[in-house]
Amino acid sequence: MMRSVLLMTIVALLFCVGCEELSNERELELEKQRDVARKQVKELTGEVENLSARLATQDEHVKTLQALGGEKRMATLFTVDKIELGRYTGGIDTDKKPGDDAIKIFLLPEDADGSTLKAAGSVKIQLFDLAQPEGKGKGKGEGKNKLFAEYTYPVKDIAKHWHGGMLTYHYSFLCGWEKPPAHADITVRVEFTDYLTGKTFTAQKLCKIKLPPK
Repeated sequence: MMRSVLLMTIVALLFCVGCEELSNERELELEKQRDVARKQVKELTGEVENLSARLATQDEHVKTLQALGGEKRMATLFTVDKIELGRYTGGIDTDKKPGDDAIKIFLLPEDADGSTLKAAGSVKIQLFDLAQPEGKGKGKGEGKNKLFAEYTYPVKDIAKHWHGGMLTYHYSFLCGWEKPPAHADITVRVEFTDYLTGKTFTAQKLCKIKLPPK
């Protein structure tokens, strides 16, 4: 009898110890969960504060732009009004062989006062051999049958063609060819699309190149 009572007492004590250990483990687990929750709340609070600050800044920008007005604001900016081809635009020899093998083009986007602007935009250059007989050019369609060569420069590449210094500011493009044109007089036509205003400007110039000896 005494042995049974003692055994039951030992079992009860072990049960109480086990319950206490489980309780401690549960409490530690809850503490970890609370710490994680507090950290998440802190991070979310920081994100909300940053978002609120950005929204407030954007609201200020919107109010400023609204106060300036769309047309009024554009009227006060220095934008491209025309484009010019520099006086040195013309044939060039790059391979040290007789005759020119390229045309170097100097493009100057200018504002209404004639000042050159480093304006972002895309460029298309066309070379025409107007003395070429009808139907001998590379182009297709009306007005393109005397097209000798064509080059395009997207806006993402335009910056590397900019040259600025003490005496000059311009875009320059070296347009070469494998086979020379049939005639020395080449008409250069340049089309510049300004990415600020969306307007397209054109300019053209008659250039005389040196043909290789026949």
